[in-house]
Amino acid sequence: MRHFLRLVAVLALLLLLAAPAFAQGRILITDPNARLDRGEVEQAARPLLNRGATVAVYIVPDGDADDFTERMIDDGVGRPDGTMPNALIAIYVAENPPYSDIAYGDDWARALGINENAEAIRRTELNPGLSAGDFTGGVVSALGAIENAIVNPPTPGGGTTVNFDPTPVVLGVGGLAAAGAGAFAFTRRRRTAQARAAAQQRLKDAREKASLKITDLGQRFRNVDEKAKFDAVSYAKADVKRLETMQKAVAANFVKAQQAFKETGDQLDRHEKPSNAQLEEAAVQYDQVSVTCDTVSDELAVIEQLRRELDEQARLAQEELDRAKKA
Repeated sequence: MRHFLRLVAVLALLLLLAAPAFAQGRILITDPNARLDRGEVEQAARPLLNRGATVAVYIVPDGDADDFTERMIDDGVGRPDGTMPNALIAIYVAENPPYSDIAYGDDWARALGINENAEAIRRTELNPGLSAGDFTGGVVSALGAIENAIVNPPTPGGGTTVNFDPTPVVLGVGGLAAAGAGAFAFTRRRRTAQARAAAQQRLKDAREKASLKITDLGQRFRNVDEKAKFDAVSYAKADVKRLETMQKAVAANFVKAQQAFKETGDQLDRHEKPSNAQLEEAAVQYDQVSVTCDTVSDELAVIEQLRRELDEQARLAQEELDRAKKA
C-alpha cells in the first residue's frame, strides 16, 4: 500500500511539473522596423504562454484601431464579428498616428476587465516606455503587469493590485494613444471587422465562381479537342474548316479568361494587406471573368451543337446508303 501511495505521489508531482508544457501557448510578433528586442519580449511573455495564452504583439509604423482588428483577423487571432479567442492577449502600437491598445479574450476577463484594468496597464505600463522611445521596455512592462494581474486579480470597485507608475504620460505615443480607446473603439472595430469579413467573403465567392467555370470549360475543351481529331475523316472539308475556324476563335477567348483570372490574382498578391476597396475591385474583375466564361460557354455550345447536327447528317446518310445497297 505504501508503494502504491508513493507511486501516486510521484505521478501527481510529474503531472504538476508537466502542466505548463501541456498548457503551452504561442506568441506572434509583428515588428517590421525592429523596434523590439524579441528575446526580452518572448521571455516576458513566457509566464503567459505557460498558461496557454496566445500572445500577439504588433509594433507597426502606421495604423489605428481598424488596422489592429484587420491584423488580428489576418493572423487568425481575431474574428470578423469583433470577438476574440478566449486565450488571446494582444498588444498593439502604431507610431503614426500615435496609438496603442490592449485586447484580450474571455480567459483573462477577471484580471483585465475588472475596473478597466487593461486600460490602466496600457496607460501606466505600456505608454511610458513608448513615450521614452523604449518600445521593448513598454511591452515587457505591460506583459509583466498582465501576468501580475492574473495572479492577483483586481477587486471589483476597488483598486488593482498591479504596481503602476502614476506619472502622467503627455509626450510621444503615450500622450496621444488614449484616443480611440474604450467602448467607441470596440464598436468601431467591430463594424470595421464586419466590413472586412464581407469584403473577403465577396472576393472568395467571386473567385470560386470564376474558378469553377474555368475548370468546367477546360474539361469541355478537352472533349472538343478529342472529337476534333476525327473531323477530317467524319465530315466534309468545308465543315471541317468551319469547325476549325470556330474552335480557334472560342479557344482564344477562353485563353483571355484564364489570363484575366491569373492577372487578377497576381495583382491582388502585390498588396501585402489589400484594402476593402482593392478586394472589391478584384471581386469585380473575377465577376468579369465569369461573364467571359459564360460567353465562351455559349460559343462552345454552338460548336458542340454543330457537331451533333453533322453527326446526325452522317448517320442519316449512312442509313440511306445501307438501304440503297440492300435494294
